[in-house]
Amino acid sequence: MPKNNPPQTSSPALNRRSTLTLLLAPGAGPVWGSAKELRIGASAALSGPAQALGTRYHAGAAACFEQVNRQEGRVQGSRITVDLRDDGYEPERTEANTQAMLADARVLALFGYVGTPTSRMALPLVKRAQIAFLGAYTGADMLWEAQNHPTVFNVRASYREEARQLMKAARADGVQQFSVMLQADLFGRSGLEAARDAGQAEGLQMLTAATVKRNTTEVDGAVQALLNGKAMPDAIFLVSAYSTCAAFIKQARKAGFKGRFYTLSFAGLEPLQAALGKDMQGLTIAQVVPNAQDASLPVVAAYQQAMREHGERQFDSISLEGYVAARVLVEGLRRAAQPLSRASVIRGLESLGHLDLGGFALRYSAGTHQGSQKVLLLRNGGR
Repeated sequence: MPKNNPPQTSSPALNRRSTLTLLLAPGAGPVWGSAKELRIGASAALSGPAQALGTRYHAGAAACFEQVNRQEGRVQGSRITVDLRDDGYEPERTEANTQAMLADARVLALFGYVGTPTSRMALPLVKRAQIAFLGAYTGADMLWEAQNHPTVFNVRASYREEARQLMKAARADGVQQFSVMLQADLFGRSGLEAARDAGQAEGLQMLTAATVKRNTTEVDGAVQALLNGKAMPDAIFLVSAYSTCAAFIKQARKAGFKGRFYTLSFAGLEPLQAALGKDMQGLTIAQVVPNAQDASLPVVAAYQQAMREHGERQFDSISLEGYVAARVLVEGLRRAAQPLSRASVIRGLESLGHLDLGGFALRYSAGTHQGSQKVLLLRNGGR
């Protein structure tokens, strides 16, 4: 089948120099900015089929950092700069990016990695370097294992919490049996386990599962595997990014599937909507941040203002999550003791306690790095 064209992902925040440093590849040249800086490292998908996740997340983060950089006093009198590198949502590229950034003693924290397999590749390096790893765009179990990864700071809720809410909704929708389409990697396995356990808790039967390759829209085999069996599922739980999910939903509908779809937030609400159009009908997607259009909520109003000041006119859940995570990092940097170091940034983040950003609350301490447990569901009608 022809591949889906990804939605427009260009971002003024990622296409011009500003008070925020953005280096899009290893060896891209010297850092632009003042000598007095707070250097942050980041690796994310800025190209490839998942590029909307990385570009939009870091558009929101950039809006926050640039707004702070314009304020009198900045953060401890210094400008925040971000060494942002493209990994295309491929773990091997993430590993190379992370090694290069950790070799730079000026990098105080790692921030805004996109995806489970990419984050997993970085974790051993993070552990050895004893550096804060904050705001990963994933809810995989590995990031909640505080004993194994004591410098990881989560912002979003876990996939297990998302799956619990999705399966409660599925039971309320009358679903009795479901199948799973999953990415053939650690993210897929994490989502599959979360869906299976949550479905079992709700009394739902999982029939079967089928895998698809990461960063592809070649889903015919998975559609046939899930829909050509003796028992037709009432619903299909999707564990992949927007381009794969959209291709699967379209093919499943063409194959005659009239049931419901449920998917984790990682799929990416807005790029999924752009790819599916009317085919969003019958899909429920988990969300871990508020409605990015609802400016009645103070944190959303602040996000929208920062985006406008940054030259952005598009508001979406992905960039809102990046903005929220950046706000958390800024507060941690403000509380970090001098002289600033990787260790003092970790202690600064742990000192945040109850942090209310204006209708979006998180909690951090020496024993709790979980951030938010908030999960909302966006439901797109029935079939």
